[in-house]
Amino acid sequence: MQAVIEVRRDDPRRESRHFAHRDGEIEPAGSNSVSGVVTDLSRSGFRIVVDEPLAAESVVWLKVGGHGPFMARVVWYDGTAAGCEFAGKLQPELVERLLQA
Repeated sequence: MQAVIEVRRDDPRRESRHFAHRDGEIEPAGSNSVSGVVTDLSRSGFRIVVDEPLAAESVVWLKVGGHGPFMARVVWYDGTAAGCEFAGKLQPELVERLLQA
């Protein structure tokens, strides 16, 4: 599957976000993994649509396209999707691989 890449220039965030539609999974600390769809990705975080509730400030591990796990914390959860911040910024080359894997 090829990812569609779109840089959102009107977003005031620190890092450029890229539109994505990538199957992935997250594993909350101490729980089983949960499948989801990563809908945007940046060096500093991601948004993922999941069917399971996630608690804000909880630690999760992300896997996408055979890459990872990458440690992150849940910043928000709205009942459908979660916004997460990576523990450390990803290298730009790694972001490109995640989008295209």
